[in-house]
Amino acid sequence: MNKVDFFVVGQGLAGTLLTSELLAAGKTVRVFDADHQGAASAVAAGIINPITGRRLVKSWMIDELLPTAITTYQKQESLLDKHFIYQTPVHRTLHDPADENLWTMRCGYPDYADYLSPELIPGNPEGMQSVLARGVIKRGCRVDLPVYIQSWKDHFLQENMLKINRFNYAALMIEKEQIVYDGWTAEKIIFCEGYQILNNPWFNFVPMVLAKGEVIILEIPDLSLDAIYKSKLTFVPLGKNRYWVGATYDWKFADGRPTQTGKEELMEKITEDVKVPFVILDHQAAIRPTIKDRRPVLGAAPKEEKVLVFNGLGTKGASVGPYWSAVMARHLIYGDAIDASVNLNRFI
Repeated sequence: MNKVDFFVVGQGLAGTLLTSELLAAGKTVRVFDADHQGAASAVAAGIINPITGRRLVKSWMIDELLPTAITTYQKQESLLDKHFIYQTPVHRTLHDPADENLWTMRCGYPDYADYLSPELIPGNPEGMQSVLARGVIKRGCRVDLPVYIQSWKDHFLQENMLKINRFNYAALMIEKEQIVYDGWTAEKIIFCEGYQILNNPWFNFVPMVLAKGEVIILEIPDLSLDAIYKSKLTFVPLGKNRYWVGATYDWKFADGRPTQTGKEELMEKITEDVKVPFVILDHQAAIRPTIKDRRPVLGAAPKEEKVLVFNGLGTKGASVGPYWSAVMARHLIYGDAIDASVNLNRFI
């Protein structure tokens, strides 16, 4: 019987971040992943945006989350010899004087000074719909999540610590001193399954609010954006005149596949924003793993301290994940407490 310290189920963003934290602490891990389609990590743009929403509000805990995220991803870039985090500003379109007034007001708040530039950029980028001005959100980032996940997947496979197969809940044996699965033993198991948590017998009570998002990858030869551009949609430069453009929110859906309806919704907004020729390279969809209160969920299953969950990173996973994966790792290794705002106990 092979032995490791921990099992991690799911190699999306949550599972990958947690596994990397455990490995950095010298622990051994066995990862199980179904390699399923529709995973949010494979489609998301990986944007870290300090100021969000129509009212230009600071993202939850961004003062703590942002430096942790940048440090974490940069360390992992060095470890894997890959590049997947890009620091880039976010240009927010201001369509009328009311938008400009709100921006100016927020710039006057001392705790917004690190994130908002008081100097506006007049007009729109060449090739885009006319706007009054653009506000610059500083300290934005983009994490290339497909490259990030694939880089760690290759590493896990090379180290023979990843099993690609659908996890069989019924085959998990929970014993007094250990847990047993697929010829391996571990001290604890952590489920990081995204929206698949709804099928998990230990955690299917967690109030997950699922929304499918669809995006389009465009090639726009005559458009040159060096920042993330937020207008009717979000345009994320990927290099070589390619742009991630999205996303839709569909609360009622049959599956995680792209739809004609979603494509039409995106194309209607794209043609309103983009005034130069473009080519559609890809149309993608994924299901966002968002908890009802928009906070991650960490903790042990009721009456099963060896079975835990780390999930619900949601639409801001690229910024939220590094901080809370470190919290989860310290809980697993040292028994550190989990803050009530993200503790699974809030749903029990």
